Amino acid sequence: MPAAPAQPKLNHFLLEPLHGLPLVACATVVWLAGAAYCHGYERLLSGGGGRNGSLIWSAIAVVPWFGLFEWAKRPQGSAAAGRPALLAAMVIGVALLSILIEYATVRAQHGVLANAGLLVMRRMPAIVATLMLIFLARRGEQSTPESDALASSELPALASSIDYVVAADNYIELHVGDRLTMRRMTMRQAEQALVGAGFVRVHRRYLVNRRRIAAVRGNGDKFIRLVGGAEIPVGQRFAANLRAEPATSPLGH
Repeated sequence: MPAAPAQPKLNHFLLEPLHGLPLVACATVVWLAGAAYCHGYERLLSGGGGRNGSLIWSAIAVVPWFGLFEWAKRPQGSAAAGRPALLAAMVIGVALLSILIEYATVRAQHGVLANAGLLVMRRMPAIVATLMLIFLARRGEQSTPESDALASSELPALASSIDYVVAADNYIELHVGDRLTMRRMTMRQAEQALVGAGFVRVHRRYLVNRRRIAAVRGNGDKFIRLVGGAEIPVGQRFAANLRAEPATSPLGH
C-alpha cells in the first residue's frame, strides 16, 4: 500500500508538460549529460575531445530531442505524436536539421567534411530514448478508471478558484486569473465533476464558473464577459444552460 503513489508520480513526469524553471533545469541537465556522453565518446575513440566542442555538440544533437519530447506532451504535440507517419516525419526532420547544422559547424571550424554516417550514429541514443519516452507517454494517455476518478475528484476542491475550463484534445485547461494549469481528462469528466460546484457548460469547448460571470452580451451570437475581462463564446446548443440559471445569478444583459 505505501508504494501506491509511485504510478501517479511517474505519469505526472511523463504526461505533464514542464514550464518555467523546471523546464530550464531539465533542459540544462539533458544538455550537460549529452556533453558528457560526447566527451567520453571522443576520449575512447581518439584519446582527445574538448569540453567546449562537447557542449556545442550536445546543444545541436541532444537538446532538440528533449524539445521534441516536451512538445509531444502538449496538446498539439500529443495529437501529432499519436500519428505514426507524422511522428516519423518529425523525427526525420529534427534529425536532418540537427545533422545539417553540425555538418556546417564542423566545416566552418575545421575546414573538413564530417562523416555523415558517424553524425547519424551519434544521434541514435537520443533518438531511441526520445521515441521510448513518447511511447510511454502515449500509453499513459489511456488512463485507468482509478486515475480518471482521481483527476475528477481534484476539481471540486479547486472549483472556487477556477474562472473557466477549456477543452484541449486529451487535456483540459484550468484558467485561474492570469494563470493556466492543465489536467489530462476529458471535458465530459470535467463537467460531471464541476456542475455541482456552480459551473455551467456554455460551449463545446468552454465550462464557466457562474460566480465569475459579469455579463452576457449579444443578440444573435452571444458571448460571456467574465469578471477578469475574459470573453467566452456561447454555443447555440448551450444557451439554454444560461437561461436556466437561478435569478440570484450575477448575470447582466
